[in-house]
Amino acid sequence: MDFKRIARIFILTFGLLNIYLLIGVLNREDIQDTSSQPTSDILANMADSNIELPSDISQTDSENLEVYSLQINENNDLVDALEVSEIHTGTIDSEGVYYRSFPSNPLVLEGNAETGFTEEDISLLNETVASEMVLYGTEYGYLHFEEEGNRFVYHQIVDGIPIADGTSEISFFVNDQGNIISYEQTYAGTGTRQGSELQLISGTRAIEILFLNNELRQGSTVDLPILTYRRALHLEDLSMYSPAWLITVNHSTERNIFRVDAVNGTIIRQQTSSPTDNNNGDGNENGA
Repeated sequence: MDFKRIARIFILTFGLLNIYLLIGVLNREDIQDTSSQPTSDILANMADSNIELPSDISQTDSENLEVYSLQINENNDLVDALEVSEIHTGTIDSEGVYYRSFPSNPLVLEGNAETGFTEEDISLLNETVASEMVLYGTEYGYLHFEEEGNRFVYHQIVDGIPIADGTSEISFFVNDQGNIISYEQTYAGTGTRQGSELQLISGTRAIEILFLNNELRQGSTVDLPILTYRRALHLEDLSMYSPAWLITVNHSTERNIFRVDAVNGTIIRQQTSSPTDNNNGDGNENGA
């Protein structure tokens, strides 16, 4: 075992993490200096612009949340699990990242994308994910049905928070008859807490930052922000994940997804049409 190489990797990792946290502190100070308006004034300005906020926005208060940065070591968990499995017949890509399966018996749902799906449909999918049919399925939780991709999306949950950047998700694809004909899976691996507990901005504050940066157009409707993890640092042997608020904004027929760093309040400048389009999780960040 090359202990010197391992030591260098850890020194580099913690050095980069310290730089990331320092930048976060400086950016947070900039936000406080440049946006001295009281929250009530910002909310009033949004109301004047006919921007509709979720009625249960208070649920995004971050004071009672216990959140840490996560480290996930590079692994071959999916490949290793497939090698010993006797029931999984899907294929995995050459990098061992994407697993794709076409079940011999498609899952038949009661609803469809046009008329909507039922609670029984979601229950059937939840049971499927938790069964031996899906690798590491008990670690995933249902997030939403994505109309654009015609798929049900599940994300790996760590400390009660979903990894919602595409690096650890399951997508169940639905055909025109409302049947699940295939699914794809990525799996990041086991996450471990790093450093001290993080102080987070609230979901309300994340929406205000979008508004102050002219990202919310007049007449928009904002969905309830979701606290997620995203991959902020990707090295050869490990990845670091940090919390971000995932915010869906609807305007007329347009639907946009924004991410706001939940620690320093910077807008992660990779706007996407779904929470999982950015599979590498390494979008550029601009200060708010």
